[in-house]
Amino acid sequence: MGHPGDKWDALIERVQSDALLWFSDIQEEWLDLLWTLDAYRRESTPPARMGNPKARPRPRLAGIYRGKGNWFAQIVALLLENQTTQVIAPRNRIQGFSQTHQIDVAWPDRKVDPLICVETKVTGGPPYGSHNARGALNDWSNRRKELKFAATDLKLYRRGMETRIDHWDQWRTNESPSVYLLWAARLGPSETVEDIVQEAQSLTNSYLDGAGVLCWQEAVDGTSYELVNLPNQARVHELDDVLYRIATAIQQGTT
Repeated sequence: MGHPGDKWDALIERVQSDALLWFSDIQEEWLDLLWTLDAYRRESTPPARMGNPKARPRPRLAGIYRGKGNWFAQIVALLLENQTTQVIAPRNRIQGFSQTHQIDVAWPDRKVDPLICVETKVTGGPPYGSHNARGALNDWSNRRKELKFAATDLKLYRRGMETRIDHWDQWRTNESPSVYLLWAARLGPSETVEDIVQEAQSLTNSYLDGAGVLCWQEAVDGTSYELVNLPNQARVHELDDVLYRIATAIQQGTT
């Protein structure tokens, strides 16, 4: 099974030392990392050398498990840095019109008025203890509201009280920053990739400038995770397609 901390260190080292550009280059390692982390989750056992050693096992493991979202954001930032040679800031607090927002990836690296903001989400988890498996869409209604609000509030900041919105789609498309969603989803037993695509598509139709999706599920033999391909007709894109769009926008913004 291995150790999730060791696998994470090896994954980040490969992204940096090999100057990797695409998530597809490391997606199998990502799935193996999540499988290993989830194995500890199933056993309710915190991995050695990870988390707060002074905490009790359950809250210590919960803290470690929440870190997978930071892992994903860090990988995205590194891949974009490799593609653009720009400094890409992970986990920044960015000023919106009405409040500051915790944004997973932002460019340029500044707290006010970035041109590109990327929200990353890692959802879904295995059963453990007395808890059932957590689906990728559990609590998604709240996450959806947060994404809609953040995307709008960040765009409103640029002009503040002078903003006049005559046509919503035209305004949100033309106003900075461009806001993207990169979503890594572990499908629950009753969920399908089409469910994830539909949710992501509804956001790009009305609030976001693009969305990339990576889905996986437990393999039939129960020994690993396997990738679930997007439907051919899906209007939501794979992660690498949206990474390319973001990197291209960054490069155009530096010329």
